[in-house]
Amino acid sequence: NVGKKSNAFAGNPSMMETSVVLPRSAPVKVDPKVFFANERTFLAWMHVSVILAGASVAIVAFSDASSVHNQLYGVILLPVSIAFILYAMMQYSRRASMIRRKAPGPYVDVTGPTVLTVVLMLSIVAQFSIKLYTLM
Repeated sequence: NVGKKSNAFAGNPSMMETSVVLPRSAPVKVDPKVFFANERTFLAWMHVSVILAGASVAIVAFSDASSVHNQLYGVILLPVSIAFILYAMMQYSRRASMIRRKAPGPYVDVTGPTVLTVVLMLSIVAQFSIKLYTLM
């Protein structure tokens, strides 16, 4: 009897269609590692934004002051890094409040990183276009 599989629901398709998911009534215990994971994610996003801001400042600092194109080449990255900082702060505070409230979720954000990636790629294409324009 232990090794046998039961097919009690296999013959009745109406049982499969009418399944209802009930909300969780038991209290949720939040481990401290969940808070630390949120902070690690925040610090990873901040790391990326600091690298982008540092690259922007370095490009502006080492470019000729007389050339507007070279200055623009470096300044393009600064709003992107600010967008990364704002996104990181927004997500950290949203997730921290959800963890404190013990909300069931969803904790995943798909659109934010996608938008930031598209914006970063557009800024790189703009930088490449400026560089091509100055070389011609």
